[in-house]
Amino acid sequence: MKKILTLSAFALAALPAMAASTTVEFVPAEGEKLVIVFNDDGTAIMNGAAPVAYTMDEAARQICSTVDGQSNCATFETWGAEIGHTTPYTTSQGSSGVATVTAKTE
Repeated sequence: MKKILTLSAFALAALPAMAASTTVEFVPAEGEKLVIVFNDDGTAIMNGAAPVAYTMDEAARQICSTVDGQSNCATFETWGAEIGHTTPYTTSQGSSGVATVTAKTE
C-alpha cells in the first residue's frame, strides 16, 4: 500500500502544473462581446477558439496578438488584474469599449 501511495505521489508530481489564467470580458461600443482567457504561458483563447500567442506590456498598458494574419493591440486606460477591474480600451483596429476582469486561476 505504501508503494502505491508513493507511486501515486510521483505520478501527480510529474503532471504539468496548471497554468494560471486571467479571463477578461471585452464589451465594444459596437459589436458583440468577446471573452478572452489570457494564460500565463503566453497563449490566449478567444470565445473558446484555438489558442493564439499574445504579448503583454504592462508599462504601456497594452496586449497584442495576431489572428488570421492580422495584428491587433488593445491599449487600456488603466492596468489591473484583480477580479472586477474595469477600464476603457481602444484597439489598433479602431474599435473601443470597456474591458472587465471576470475570473482568475492560480
